[in-house]
Amino acid sequence: MALSAVPSPDYRGDAGVEQVRHLRNELVQALQAEDWWTVRELDRACAGLVERVIAANGGDGTALVRALSELKGVYANLIEQCQEEVLKLAL
Repeated sequence: MALSAVPSPDYRGDAGVEQVRHLRNELVQALQAEDWWTVRELDRACAGLVERVIAANGGDGTALVRALSELKGVYANLIEQCQEEVLKLAL
């Protein structure tokens, strides 16, 4: 049985945007389920993914802008939900 290497993911251009979009969708699902542990893990993964997209795209900010603009709304929602949770706990 021969082993074969799994190719590294491509983070350039549209491929990088798709990687971010996939992670964003998972983050949205975790937020809707109020699965805070998964939200935390996905947030950590998001930081690393954004770094890889930046590195793979060099001076081309187009892909990065598209990827980050999609994440911006999710993080705005995350902040709002966290503030609501804090208020619930304070009562």
